[in-house]
Amino acid sequence: MTEVSVFGTALAKPLNRRRRITVEVPEFVVRAIKYRVEEANQDDSNNEVVDFNDVVEWLLVTEVTFRRMPLLEAQIPGFTAAMFVWMMNATYQSPEEGD
Repeated sequence: MTEVSVFGTALAKPLNRRRRITVEVPEFVVRAIKYRVEEANQDDSNNEVVDFNDVVEWLLVTEVTFRRMPLLEAQIPGFTAAMFVWMMNATYQSPEEGD
């Protein structure tokens, strides 16, 4: 099993807590997100279900570019570690899981 060390894990924990927010968007945005959910679930061969929240989260996180990371880290200590932990949890698949 592969282990990944994140040295800023202590700083990341408070920033990786989940929090519910309410956002008002136009209907076409809601429908586009729903379509993306359907599209993601249609092509899934791993039986992982993508939901509305997953798509919204990915859309928001993709706005954070590596170029902005130093600025965000300077304003929000622990941001880089939190982002790394989030990315690993969202995308990392160990060799054992891939079989």
